[in-house]
Amino acid sequence: MMLFSFMRKHGKKIAFHTISCLLIGALVAVAYTAYQYKQMTQKWYAPIEEKNGNSKQASASLPPRDFLAGTEPMKPFLMLLLGVDSRDGESARSDTIMLAAIHPAKQGAYLLSIPRDSYMELSGKGYDKVNHAMAFGGPKMVKESLEKFLHVKIDRYMSVDFDGFRQIVDELGGVSVDVKKRMKYSDPSDDTYIDIKPGLQTLSGEQALDYARYRKSDLGKEDSDYQRINRQQEIVRALASKGSTVQAYAKAFSLMEIMGNHVKTDLTEGEIASLLISYGDPTPNAIYTDTLIGQDERIWHNGILGWYHLVPSSERERVRQQIVQAMTQ
Repeated sequence: MMLFSFMRKHGKKIAFHTISCLLIGALVAVAYTAYQYKQMTQKWYAPIEEKNGNSKQASASLPPRDFLAGTEPMKPFLMLLLGVDSRDGESARSDTIMLAAIHPAKQGAYLLSIPRDSYMELSGKGYDKVNHAMAFGGPKMVKESLEKFLHVKIDRYMSVDFDGFRQIVDELGGVSVDVKKRMKYSDPSDDTYIDIKPGLQTLSGEQALDYARYRKSDLGKEDSDYQRINRQQEIVRALASKGSTVQAYAKAFSLMEIMGNHVKTDLTEGEIASLLISYGDPTPNAIYTDTLIGQDERIWHNGILGWYHLVPSSERERVRQQIVQAMTQ
Protein backbone atom coordinates (compact mmCIF):
# COMPACT_ATOMS: atom_id res chain seq x y z
CA MET A 1 0.00 0.00 0.00
CA MET A 2 2.83 2.36 0.90
CA LEU A 3 4.65 1.43 -2.33
CA PHE A 4 1.50 2.12 -4.37
CA SER A 5 1.10 5.50 -2.68
CA PHE A 6 4.78 6.32 -3.25
CA MET A 7 4.56 5.43 -6.94
CA ARG A 8 1.42 7.53 -7.40
CA LYS A 9 3.18 10.48 -5.86
CA HIS A 10 6.65 10.11 -7.41
CA GLY A 11 6.14 7.75 -10.38
CA LYS A 12 6.15 10.43 -13.07
CA LYS A 13 9.30 12.00 -11.67
CA ILE A 14 11.07 8.61 -11.49
CA ALA A 15 10.01 7.78 -15.05
CA PHE A 16 11.22 11.17 -16.25
CA HIS A 17 14.63 10.75 -14.61
CA THR A 18 14.93 7.17 -15.90
CA ILE A 19 14.16 8.19 -19.46
CA SER A 20 16.48 11.18 -19.15
CA CYS A 21 19.34 8.94 -17.99
CA LEU A 22 18.70 6.51 -20.85
CA LEU A 23 18.67 9.34 -23.40
CA ILE A 24 21.84 10.86 -21.98
CA GLY A 25 23.50 7.43 -22.02
CA ALA A 26 22.43 6.90 -25.62
CA LEU A 27 23.74 10.33 -26.63
CA VAL A 28 27.07 9.67 -24.91
CA ALA A 29 27.32 6.30 -26.70
CA VAL A 30 26.55 7.90 -30.06
CA ALA A 31 29.00 10.74 -29.42
CA TYR A 32 31.73 8.28 -28.38
CA THR A 33 31.07 6.10 -31.43
CA ALA A 34 31.28 9.17 -33.68
CA TYR A 35 34.52 10.22 -31.94
CA GLN A 36 36.05 6.74 -32.37
CA TYR A 37 34.93 6.63 -35.98
CA LYS A 38 36.43 10.06 -36.63
CA GLN A 39 39.71 9.05 -35.00
CA MET A 40 39.85 5.84 -37.03
CA THR A 41 39.20 7.50 -40.39
CA GLN A 42 41.74 10.24 -39.69
CA LYS A 43 44.40 7.66 -38.82
CA TRP A 44 43.91 5.46 -41.84
CA TYR A 45 43.30 8.15 -44.47
CA ALA A 46 46.36 8.10 -46.73
CA PRO A 47 45.64 9.40 -50.24
CA ILE A 48 47.91 8.20 -53.02
CA GLU A 49 47.91 11.65 -54.58
CA GLU A 50 48.19 14.64 -52.22
CA LYS A 51 47.51 18.00 -53.83
CA ASN A 52 49.73 20.92 -52.75
CA GLY A 53 51.02 18.86 -49.83
CA ASN A 54 47.60 18.91 -48.16
CA SER A 55 46.86 15.60 -46.45
CA LYS A 56 43.44 16.56 -45.13
CA GLN A 57 40.44 14.61 -46.34
CA ALA A 58 39.13 15.90 -49.65
CA SER A 59 35.50 15.83 -50.62
CA ALA A 60 34.46 12.47 -52.05
CA SER A 61 34.60 12.24 -55.81
CA LEU A 62 32.36 9.18 -55.49
CA PRO A 63 29.18 10.72 -54.01
CA PRO A 64 28.47 8.93 -50.68
CA ARG A 65 25.03 8.28 -49.28
CA ASP A 66 23.89 10.91 -46.80
CA PHE A 67 22.51 8.51 -44.21
CA LEU A 68 20.58 11.30 -42.48
CA ALA A 69 18.83 12.31 -45.68
CA GLY A 70 18.47 8.72 -46.91
CA THR A 71 19.71 9.35 -50.45
CA GLU A 72 21.13 6.78 -52.82
CA PRO A 73 24.17 4.55 -52.06
CA MET A 74 27.57 5.21 -53.58
CA LYS A 75 28.06 4.52 -57.25
CA PRO A 76 29.93 1.29 -58.17
CA PHE A 77 33.72 1.62 -58.02
CA LEU A 78 36.91 -0.41 -58.38
CA MET A 79 39.19 -0.79 -55.40
CA LEU A 80 42.72 -2.16 -54.95
CA LEU A 81 43.14 -4.37 -51.85
CA LEU A 82 46.62 -5.09 -50.48
CA GLY A 83 47.77 -7.42 -47.73
CA VAL A 84 51.13 -5.95 -46.74
CA ASP A 85 54.09 -7.66 -45.11
CA SER A 86 55.94 -4.79 -43.45
CA ARG A 87 58.96 -5.65 -41.30
CA ASP A 88 61.41 -3.48 -39.41
CA GLY A 89 64.10 -2.08 -41.68
CA GLU A 90 62.55 -3.46 -44.87
CA SER A 91 60.34 -2.02 -47.59
CA ALA A 92 56.71 -3.11 -47.41
CA ARG A 93 55.84 -6.04 -49.70
CA SER A 94 52.40 -6.86 -51.07
CA ASP A 95 51.78 -10.48 -50.09
CA THR A 96 48.14 -10.37 -51.24
CA ILE A 97 46.86 -8.35 -54.21
CA MET A 98 43.18 -8.16 -55.13
CA LEU A 99 40.88 -5.93 -57.15
CA ALA A 100 37.35 -5.48 -55.82
CA ALA A 101 34.57 -4.26 -58.13
CA ILE A 102 32.10 -2.96 -55.55
CA HIS A 103 28.40 -2.33 -56.21
CA PRO A 104 26.97 -0.85 -52.96
CA ALA A 105 23.35 -0.61 -54.15
CA LYS A 106 23.28 -4.37 -54.77
CA GLN A 107 25.53 -5.19 -51.80
CA GLY A 108 27.74 -7.00 -54.30
CA ALA A 109 31.47 -7.38 -54.80
CA TYR A 110 33.55 -9.13 -57.46
CA LEU A 111 36.97 -10.02 -56.01
CA LEU A 112 39.79 -10.70 -58.45
CA SER A 113 43.02 -12.16 -57.06
CA ILE A 114 46.26 -11.20 -58.82
CA PRO A 115 49.08 -13.78 -58.55
CA ARG A 116 52.13 -12.15 -56.99
CA ASP A 117 54.51 -13.30 -59.75
CA SER A 118 52.40 -11.82 -62.58
CA TYR A 119 54.81 -10.31 -65.10
CA MET A 120 53.90 -6.80 -66.21
CA GLU A 121 55.28 -3.34 -66.81
CA LEU A 122 55.68 -1.54 -63.50
CA SER A 123 55.09 2.19 -63.76
CA GLY A 124 58.50 3.86 -64.20
CA LYS A 125 60.45 0.65 -63.48
CA GLY A 126 60.14 -1.58 -66.52
CA TYR A 127 58.92 -5.20 -66.52
CA ASP A 128 58.94 -7.21 -63.30
CA LYS A 129 56.74 -9.17 -60.88
CA VAL A 130 53.75 -7.17 -59.68
CA ASN A 131 54.49 -7.85 -56.00
CA HIS A 132 57.75 -5.87 -56.37
CA ALA A 133 55.75 -2.73 -57.18
CA MET A 134 54.81 -2.16 -53.52
CA ALA A 135 58.47 -2.09 -52.46
CA PHE A 136 59.46 0.13 -55.41
CA GLY A 137 56.68 2.70 -55.25
CA GLY A 138 53.99 1.82 -52.72
CA PRO A 139 50.26 1.54 -53.52
CA LYS A 140 50.59 4.19 -56.24
CA MET A 141 52.89 2.03 -58.38
CA VAL A 142 50.76 -1.08 -57.83
CA LYS A 143 47.65 0.87 -58.86
CA GLU A 144 49.19 2.44 -61.97
CA SER A 145 50.75 -0.86 -63.08
CA LEU A 146 47.48 -2.80 -62.81
CA GLU A 147 45.53 -0.03 -64.53
CA LYS A 148 47.81 -0.25 -67.56
CA PHE A 149 47.97 -4.06 -67.51
CA LEU A 150 44.19 -4.62 -67.36
CA HIS A 151 43.00 -1.38 -69.04
CA VAL A 152 40.80 -0.40 -66.08
CA LYS A 153 40.53 2.64 -63.80
CA ILE A 154 41.10 1.95 -60.12
CA ASP A 155 39.17 4.45 -57.96
CA ARG A 156 40.33 3.61 -54.43
CA TYR A 157 42.79 1.43 -52.50
CA MET A 158 43.03 -0.14 -49.05
CA SER A 159 45.95 -1.92 -47.40
CA VAL A 160 46.16 -3.84 -44.13
CA ASP A 161 49.39 -5.07 -42.57
CA PHE A 162 49.86 -8.57 -41.17
CA ASP A 163 49.71 -7.53 -37.53
CA GLY A 164 46.41 -5.75 -38.10
CA PHE A 165 44.99 -8.82 -39.87
CA ARG A 166 45.92 -11.04 -36.91
CA GLN A 167 44.37 -8.66 -34.41
CA ILE A 168 41.12 -8.25 -36.40
CA VAL A 169 40.64 -12.03 -36.66
CA ASP A 170 41.35 -12.51 -32.95
CA GLU A 171 38.99 -9.68 -31.99
CA LEU A 172 36.22 -11.39 -33.99
CA GLY A 173 36.84 -14.66 -32.18
CA GLY A 174 38.68 -16.38 -35.03
CA VAL A 175 37.37 -17.71 -38.34
CA SER A 176 35.89 -21.13 -39.06
CA VAL A 177 37.77 -23.02 -41.80
CA ASP A 178 37.78 -26.63 -43.01
CA VAL A 179 41.50 -27.29 -43.45
CA LYS A 180 41.95 -29.95 -46.13
CA LYS A 181 45.42 -31.21 -45.22
CA ARG A 182 48.28 -30.92 -42.76
CA MET A 183 50.27 -27.73 -43.32
CA LYS A 184 53.77 -27.65 -41.93
CA TYR A 185 56.60 -25.34 -42.92
CA SER A 186 59.42 -23.57 -41.08
CA ASP A 187 61.96 -20.95 -42.09
CA PRO A 188 64.01 -19.61 -39.15
CA SER A 189 65.48 -16.86 -41.36
CA ASP A 190 62.19 -14.94 -41.30
CA ASP A 191 60.61 -16.50 -38.18
CA THR A 192 58.06 -18.52 -40.18
CA TYR A 193 56.69 -21.55 -38.29
CA ILE A 194 53.47 -22.96 -39.75
CA ASP A 195 51.84 -26.08 -38.31
CA ILE A 196 48.09 -26.47 -38.93
CA LYS A 197 46.34 -29.84 -38.67
CA PRO A 198 43.47 -30.84 -40.99
CA GLY A 199 39.77 -30.63 -40.10
CA LEU A 200 37.01 -28.12 -39.45
CA GLN A 201 38.26 -25.68 -36.82
CA THR A 202 38.33 -22.08 -35.66
CA LEU A 203 41.62 -20.48 -36.63
CA SER A 204 43.20 -17.74 -34.54
CA GLY A 205 44.59 -14.62 -36.20
CA GLU A 206 48.08 -16.14 -36.41
CA GLN A 207 46.75 -19.43 -37.80
CA ALA A 208 44.48 -17.66 -40.32
CA LEU A 209 47.47 -15.69 -41.61
CA ASP A 210 49.56 -18.88 -41.85
CA TYR A 211 46.69 -20.62 -43.67
CA ALA A 212 46.40 -17.77 -46.18
CA ARG A 213 50.16 -17.54 -46.78
CA TYR A 214 51.09 -21.24 -46.81
CA ARG A 215 52.69 -22.53 -50.00
CA LYS A 216 56.01 -24.21 -49.23
CA SER A 217 55.94 -27.51 -47.35
CA ASP A 218 58.23 -29.53 -45.07
CA LEU A 219 56.10 -32.63 -45.67
CA GLY A 220 56.31 -33.13 -49.43
CA LYS A 221 54.59 -31.54 -52.43
CA GLU A 222 54.33 -27.76 -52.32
CA ASP A 223 51.14 -25.87 -53.20
CA SER A 224 50.71 -23.74 -56.30
CA ASP A 225 50.02 -20.03 -56.05
CA TYR A 226 46.46 -20.77 -57.22
CA GLN A 227 45.86 -23.01 -54.19
CA ARG A 228 47.25 -20.26 -51.98
CA ILE A 229 44.95 -17.72 -53.61
CA ASN A 230 41.93 -20.01 -53.06
CA ARG A 231 42.72 -20.06 -49.34
CA GLN A 232 43.07 -16.27 -49.26
CA GLN A 233 39.65 -15.95 -50.88
CA GLU A 234 38.23 -18.44 -48.37
CA ILE A 235 39.53 -16.32 -45.48
CA VAL A 236 38.10 -13.14 -47.04
CA ARG A 237 34.65 -14.75 -47.32
CA ALA A 238 34.86 -16.06 -43.75
CA LEU A 239 35.80 -12.60 -42.46
CA ALA A 240 33.01 -10.94 -44.48
CA SER A 241 30.53 -13.36 -42.91
CA LYS A 242 31.93 -12.76 -39.42
CA GLY A 243 31.87 -9.00 -39.91
CA SER A 244 28.05 -8.91 -40.08
CA THR A 245 27.47 -10.80 -36.82
CA VAL A 246 26.27 -9.39 -33.49
CA GLN A 247 29.73 -10.12 -32.10
CA ALA A 248 31.29 -7.77 -34.66
CA TYR A 249 28.95 -4.92 -33.68
CA ALA A 250 29.71 -5.56 -30.00
CA LYS A 251 33.43 -5.25 -30.77
CA ALA A 252 33.01 -2.11 -32.89
CA PHE A 253 35.14 0.18 -30.69
CA SER A 254 38.11 -2.21 -30.42
CA LEU A 255 37.92 -3.05 -34.13
CA MET A 256 37.96 0.68 -34.96
CA GLU A 257 41.11 1.11 -32.87
CA ILE A 258 42.86 -1.82 -34.57
CA MET A 259 41.92 -0.66 -38.05
CA GLY A 260 42.96 2.91 -37.27
CA ASN A 261 46.46 1.65 -36.47
CA HIS A 262 46.90 -0.95 -39.21
CA VAL A 263 44.78 0.06 -42.23
CA LYS A 264 45.60 2.68 -44.87
CA THR A 265 43.11 3.86 -47.51
CA ASP A 266 42.05 6.83 -49.59
CA LEU A 267 38.36 6.22 -48.92
CA THR A 268 36.98 9.38 -47.36
CA GLU A 269 35.08 9.54 -44.08
CA GLY A 270 31.79 10.01 -45.92
CA GLU A 271 32.44 7.09 -48.27
CA ILE A 272 33.23 4.74 -45.39
CA ALA A 273 30.03 5.74 -43.59
CA SER A 274 28.04 5.13 -46.77
CA LEU A 275 29.57 1.67 -47.29
CA LEU A 276 28.91 0.71 -43.67
CA ILE A 277 25.24 1.51 -44.18
CA SER A 278 24.98 -0.30 -47.53
CA TYR A 279 26.74 -3.49 -46.45
CA GLY A 280 25.33 -3.42 -42.90
CA ASP A 281 21.86 -4.13 -44.29
CA PRO A 282 20.46 -7.55 -43.18
CA THR A 283 20.27 -8.67 -46.82
CA PRO A 284 23.12 -11.17 -47.49
CA ASN A 285 26.06 -9.65 -49.34
CA ALA A 286 26.90 -11.23 -52.71
CA ILE A 287 30.66 -11.82 -52.97
CA TYR A 288 32.07 -13.50 -56.09
CA THR A 289 35.72 -14.54 -56.32
CA ASP A 290 37.92 -15.00 -59.39
CA THR A 291 41.62 -15.36 -60.20
CA LEU A 292 43.78 -13.96 -62.98
CA ILE A 293 44.92 -17.12 -64.78
CA GLY A 294 48.20 -17.51 -66.66
CA GLN A 295 51.16 -19.83 -67.07
CA ASP A 296 54.29 -20.08 -64.91
CA GLU A 297 57.37 -19.94 -67.12
CA ARG A 298 61.10 -19.41 -66.66
CA ILE A 299 62.37 -16.34 -68.50
CA TRP A 300 65.49 -14.20 -68.44
CA HIS A 301 65.07 -10.95 -66.53
CA ASN A 302 67.96 -8.61 -65.66
CA GLY A 303 70.44 -11.38 -66.41
CA ILE A 304 68.71 -13.90 -64.15
CA LEU A 305 66.63 -16.90 -65.23
CA GLY A 306 63.58 -16.86 -62.95
CA TRP A 307 59.97 -18.01 -62.68
CA TYR A 308 57.26 -15.55 -63.73
CA HIS A 309 53.49 -15.76 -64.16
CA LEU A 310 52.66 -14.85 -67.76
CA VAL A 311 49.06 -13.76 -68.40
CA PRO A 312 47.77 -13.80 -72.01
CA SER A 313 45.90 -10.81 -73.42
CA SER A 314 42.72 -12.92 -73.77
CA GLU A 315 42.67 -13.54 -70.01
CA ARG A 316 43.24 -9.87 -69.26
CA GLU A 317 40.30 -9.00 -71.49
CA ARG A 318 38.13 -11.65 -69.78
CA VAL A 319 38.65 -10.22 -66.28
CA ARG A 320 38.26 -6.66 -67.58
CA GLN A 321 34.84 -7.61 -68.90
CA GLN A 322 33.98 -9.24 -65.56
CA ILE A 323 34.92 -6.04 -63.73
CA VAL A 324 32.82 -3.91 -66.08
CA GLN A 325 29.87 -6.30 -65.73
CA ALA A 326 30.07 -6.32 -61.92
CA MET A 327 29.96 -2.52 -61.84
CA THR A 328 27.17 -2.00 -64.37
CA GLN A 329 24.63 -4.81 -63.88
